[in-house]
Amino acid sequence: MRTLLIVGSMILFLFSGQAFAQPIAKHLLDAKPPEALLFDVEKWFQDHPIEKGNLRMETVFLSPRAQVAFIRGKGMVLGRHIHSEVDELVYIYKGRGEYYINGKWVPAKAGQFHTCPRGVAHSSRAADGEELWLICFFTEPLKPAGDRVMIDE
Repeated sequence: MRTLLIVGSMILFLFSGQAFAQPIAKHLLDAKPPEALLFDVEKWFQDHPIEKGNLRMETVFLSPRAQVAFIRGKGMVLGRHIHSEVDELVYIYKGRGEYYINGKWVPAKAGQFHTCPRGVAHSSRAADGEELWLICFFTEPLKPAGDRVMIDE
């Protein structure tokens, strides 16, 4: 009888959806999008071409604590600049080019990861005829007015 009660309770639990429901603390949801996602990065970049100019940057995750942006660029992606408030972490998803790191241009290619603390000058540029596909992580969101202080215009 006890076994039947336990098995019956387990079946009710499973069929009620509780076993598969994701716990959500709704009072903590302050991110955009407000749910967990799994990106097909290759497909995202294929579906989001550069429409004008040499750069496309879109935020794919934003919270009060972090920002993630996908950047697709040709030629000079971003001129030399610093961030006054955020650290920037960049994963080079596809392409090759150069990064301005510690005062010099350094070759960079897909699969490499660039870290840049706030206040340190950095830049990136794609190799001739190539695009760079970058995944950028900011340790807190960039302010609407921007956190980038340009060194070269």
